Amino acid sequence: MKVENAQIQWLDSGLPYSSLFDDVYYSKDDEQAESLHVFLNANRLSQRWAETADSCEGREANKSAELFTIAELGFGSGLNFLQVAKLWQESSSRPSRLNYIAFEKHPLTCEQLQRIHQRWPNLKAQSDELQRYYPDHSIGCHRICLSHDITLDLYYGEAFSQLKSRYTKVCRAIDCWFLDGFSPRLNPKLWEQQLFGLIAKTCNEKSTISSYSVAGTVRNALGDAGFAVQKLPGHGKKRHMLFAQLKISELSAVKEPSDKDFNNLKPWFKLSPVTFSKRTVTVIGAGLAGCSTAYSLARRGWQVKVIDNSDAPASGASGNSQLALRCRLFKSYSDTAEFFLHSFLFAARQFSALKIANSIDWNNCGVLQLNTAMNKQQAISDEELASMYSKQVIQALSLDTANKKAGAALNDPAWFLPAGGWINPETLCEAYLSHPNIELVLGKNVDAIKPERDNWAVIDDRGEHITSEAVVIANAYSAKKFEQTRHLPLQVVRGQTTQISANGLSSSLKAVVSGKRTVFPESQQCHVISASYSNTDLQESSSTNDNECNMTLAKSNFSDKDFLSTQIVSDRVSQRCNSIDQLPVIGMVANASAMKKTYAELSRNATATIDSPGDYHRGLYISVAHGSNGLASCPLSGEFLAALMTGENLPLSQAMINNLSPARFVIRDLKKQKG
Repeated sequence: MKVENAQIQWLDSGLPYSSLFDDVYYSKDDEQAESLHVFLNANRLSQRWAETADSCEGREANKSAELFTIAELGFGSGLNFLQVAKLWQESSSRPSRLNYIAFEKHPLTCEQLQRIHQRWPNLKAQSDELQRYYPDHSIGCHRICLSHDITLDLYYGEAFSQLKSRYTKVCRAIDCWFLDGFSPRLNPKLWEQQLFGLIAKTCNEKSTISSYSVAGTVRNALGDAGFAVQKLPGHGKKRHMLFAQLKISELSAVKEPSDKDFNNLKPWFKLSPVTFSKRTVTVIGAGLAGCSTAYSLARRGWQVKVIDNSDAPASGASGNSQLALRCRLFKSYSDTAEFFLHSFLFAARQFSALKIANSIDWNNCGVLQLNTAMNKQQAISDEELASMYSKQVIQALSLDTANKKAGAALNDPAWFLPAGGWINPETLCEAYLSHPNIELVLGKNVDAIKPERDNWAVIDDRGEHITSEAVVIANAYSAKKFEQTRHLPLQVVRGQTTQISANGLSSSLKAVVSGKRTVFPESQQCHVISASYSNTDLQESSSTNDNECNMTLAKSNFSDKDFLSTQIVSDRVSQRCNSIDQLPVIGMVANASAMKKTYAELSRNATATIDSPGDYHRGLYISVAHGSNGLASCPLSGEFLAALMTGENLPLSQAMINNLSPARFVIRDLKKQKG
């Protein structure tokens, strides 16, 4: 999942020069002025934002018009983005949200980015924020939430494959495209007709495209993809620039390029776009899954009501006083491995932002993963990890270096996750719920969910109804109680944590150490040890044996057996929720009975071709079964659901969405003749 960074040389002028493409990043004739002329002004951004804002004023319907989406081929140092962000922030009349999507095969390193940004002191506010969260590694979509109304999606890797991976069936059209790659002569793959064919599929009649290049090959390729192309006056010494709009009459004739390396979207995973006029939603569950989803929805203007049957948020499996943020690791590439990597990275960025804004108890101390923490049944070698993950994600440390990172003498060398750390989940959930668009209702036990005209009614054990346009089920295993989700194969996993007092030795622990048990640095003069694991013994009371086992295995992380105290302060039992395939269940809830009828032929012929789209409960969503990875997977899952419900670009690929879809179990059961 590694990417190759840009190879930069620095010209005497201070401009960056690409050794790989033998080309400069910017014109010598004032790169900022050229960016404004070719991209921001040519696409009439200020005027279109004002027109969009005026069309939305005083209207409840057509909320999707409050979003403006820009996509770019060739992010480079982000100059176009920075200028768009500055213009956006200075515009008095604009839509509610900006989604900027960019594709880059060879990202600049953080150091290169910082050096280039020094050229533009007038963009310092925007560049400082971008640098704070900018990733320079790992393929796939890096979602970065900037300010309160700008979302940047950075796709690293081949533009064609990354654009092809997007799930576009439920996303609104992209409003304008910036074509700003290296010269077509030097980087022809970024200007090919098959790529422009994909771009055409993201556009409507109002979408615009601009570029500095008016090469004949570019104009012809865009024309073949269905665009009407024209030349406009260029900037500085360049006579012309390119401007294009889609000819809608020809859109149906533009065929998406076929490629045997990409799977067609299975019909049972096809979702229909859903528009919500009032954007009201009820979230059932105030743990990490529910609170993170509520937060992502609230940031998009949804009015959110969070319901939980406990007397405080984060009272279930999310309620340990310390939770570790780490990446679930894999030995080879898969869409699942990419999902867990980007979940981890997004969570780290979000926690850092919340620490600045809400002072949450996020400790980016890093996580040391000992060899004893690795899954012995699917052991991952040092070589496999090093080939899969960038050093910014995970680093192999010698025993001596690991000891220094830990501030303790360990029993094994370790892998270090520098972006990891630990957090108090209660402060995290409180920060999520502090958004003014969120109302928290505690002590309410939900018994049923029923459709009610165009809304959903959430019904408690007293028969009281709470009505909203949409519902998100985020109450872990308790989702089994609802008629719409009781078919899901969810499992309960019992875990017990042990809290011990800190001593003179253990107080020196500086990082989370994960071996056969995980030991956290001192907090309030105590260490948390987590956690026992059982899916057979589900007793709710704590176990002396589990405490003893936790203590013994925690001590095995360290070479000094007296490093940890033996004084137990408290313990805690919680029940996590897993699915049978160990993946979260996230997305629109499938209508299981209808899908079993539609796809009944699969029980007789597992390879049958059925064109009918899947059947889903309109406005009903779910996020459960995050298991022991919930701290990492819940934030990005919440972002995905919020984007799905709002019609924005989705931060997960089509393959990831399929892998996590609640419908996957219905189809698997049919193919195994269990339906």
